[in-house]
Amino acid sequence: MEIAPWTLTEERRRRRAAVPTQHFYQDDEPFEYPEGQRPAIPGAPGFPPHPTRRRVVYAFTSVLVGITGALGNAIVAANLPYLQGALGLDLSEAAYLTVAYLVTNAIAGCVLVKYRQVFGIRSFCMIFLMLQALLITSHLLVHGLAGAILVRGASGISASALTTLAVFYMIQAFPAAHRLRAVCLGIGAPQLSLPLAWLVPKDLLALGNWNGLYLFELGLSLTALGIVSIVRLPPSVKSKTFERMDAVSFSLYAVGFVLFGSAMGLGSYLWWTNVAWIGWFFTACIPCFALFVSIEARRKRPLVDVKWLSAGTFVRWALIAVLCRFVQSEQTIGILTMLRDFGLTNDDIRPLTGSIFVGAVLGVAAAALIVSPARLPYMVLASLLLVATATYIDSGSSVSTRVPQLLITQAMMGFAGTLFIGPLFIFGLGRVLADGGERMTSFIALFNVTQSVGTLTGNAFTQTYLFEAQQYHLGAYAAQAAKSEPDVTSLLSSLTERYSPVIADPVLRSAEGVAALSQQLSLYARVAGYVDVFTAISLAASAGGVALAAIIAVNLIKQYRSKPS
Repeated sequence: MEIAPWTLTEERRRRRAAVPTQHFYQDDEPFEYPEGQRPAIPGAPGFPPHPTRRRVVYAFTSVLVGITGALGNAIVAANLPYLQGALGLDLSEAAYLTVAYLVTNAIAGCVLVKYRQVFGIRSFCMIFLMLQALLITSHLLVHGLAGAILVRGASGISASALTTLAVFYMIQAFPAAHRLRAVCLGIGAPQLSLPLAWLVPKDLLALGNWNGLYLFELGLSLTALGIVSIVRLPPSVKSKTFERMDAVSFSLYAVGFVLFGSAMGLGSYLWWTNVAWIGWFFTACIPCFALFVSIEARRKRPLVDVKWLSAGTFVRWALIAVLCRFVQSEQTIGILTMLRDFGLTNDDIRPLTGSIFVGAVLGVAAAALIVSPARLPYMVLASLLLVATATYIDSGSSVSTRVPQLLITQAMMGFAGTLFIGPLFIFGLGRVLADGGERMTSFIALFNVTQSVGTLTGNAFTQTYLFEAQQYHLGAYAAQAAKSEPDVTSLLSSLTERYSPVIADPVLRSAEGVAALSQQLSLYARVAGYVDVFTAISLAASAGGVALAAIIAVNLIKQYRSKPS
């Protein structure tokens, strides 16, 4: 007896209807996960199986969300000299924008973890994306420094939230066997924002007195909001984790870090001894942190478990994490600022920033390909050694150094800058999960602080040491010029003669020649200062690499001795 084709089709439809398929593109709703698919900690999504097409969508969403969270501030940082003039700000006022982002990004992490645990992933996604979009929209209507600082501060909070979302989405894109690779890609995608920002033509952002910048940022935020509202993460397991004392602890922690971050971030711009409030801020942050530690150490369920974080393993981890971020200032404050001193703009150095972006992408890819629990410290060590090598090569820079001489070393810096972040995060996360996941807020707080403190201190050190080194070399060059009068006279004559076609008065020509000589001395002194900075950072990276290699060696010896003979 033959069966009609339409009968088979109807039978397949009935079978599909009888087995409901759970998908994750609807509103947040309770979902009972089978064993092996439950989230590792409250507030994180589960790990159900997904078809290939859905995994691709999750991966795309992860990259978009991660870059959206960091690209707005990256564009501001990359175009700070141009924004300064367009918005009528002085150098210190423009620096407030970056400092506000770093400070709020550092302090928001621990509270956002608890927010996810109480209210779930869905609320976490939508609230912070809508908050960022609303603040950017308001800044388009109300201009001024205060509005810009508010937007940057909100961007810091949103970036902390969206970086976590990027990791969650990327984990859904990979099967369980490749979860470490997913974490490396998810945490690495936001790190591409700064190299990508250097590639964006500033003319496209300068529309309407730089309203184009905020329109671009608003467009990214709305795009991410639209996609996240459709592409839903699997539901999380909720738990009531907020306590009344969390408000007190967080207030002390936030105030302390705002005081410390503001003083550290602006000290090198306003100069440390010129403004009284910098010293007062550093002083006032000490009792805030002391009270915070005292309260948290006595709580049964602390917001940040300071006893756990004070273990030797985490202290060493934190120092290495700060150093890895600290040495990246060679690129952001060192090389690119030096090229700007030579009169080059972002558009002129696009081949260099392109090589940095390629290096950063390769760093993320390499980290994802080679990551394993046993290789984590070696990957961080490789990052430090790459930085030490690149900065040592850059210490041979001179006034004739231009983009072609820096392509390889800065690509190495870009590679190193994204190679270390995934292993560092995974190492700490592994310690959290081994303890049952209860101290996730503590780890996220420490991770965010190390990255922000590393950036703030790296920028402050580079700018302060650069100024001091420049003044030293300028004095040395001026003294040498006074002692070698025949050479100085010859150089002044050649510089003066350049103005003969345009200046007839010999006195004015001589004055212009002296001014030109002073400019040359200043430029040589500044380049010599950059060389000193590159050398210092190379030494710091080398010292960190040696210290990490010693830690690895000690651990290997302990493992060898613990094996039964």
